[in-house]
Amino acid sequence: MKTVTLAIALTILSMGQSGAASFAGSWTAQFQGRTFVRLELKATNGAITGGISLGDLEVDDKGAPRHVGDPPRDLTPIVDVRQRGSTLMFALKDGTDTDRFELRLLEGGRAELQFLLDDATRKEIAASGVAVPKPIPLTRQ
Repeated sequence: MKTVTLAIALTILSMGQSGAASFAGSWTAQFQGRTFVRLELKATNGAITGGISLGDLEVDDKGAPRHVGDPPRDLTPIVDVRQRGSTLMFALKDGTDTDRFELRLLEGGRAELQFLLDDATRKEIAASGVAVPKPIPLTRQ
């Protein structure tokens, strides 16, 4: 019985590590040939760490990019990283603000990055006439 329990535990542990490893790498988003998102992720012992660099993003009335700015040269560390299957949730501290994101893996070295907005922020954005940004397609480099 101990052998079966150990085998199950090792299987679960290796699944977690391979799941974390599937996020590892350098991810970028481009608009009109300009890179405006750079996300670097590492998987170590089943834990995911990394950093992100985001350029300015202006969206049209449907939430699609209209204009982007170059991302800062240096990455900002991501925090509060949690994985659920093929989805990775993380946060980015910006002074006293905390921005939350969701990275969803797709097939073929692709992913989508979504800004996670609370209800108050959604209402504020809608009141200003700005559309909520659509998920940003990322490609693993």
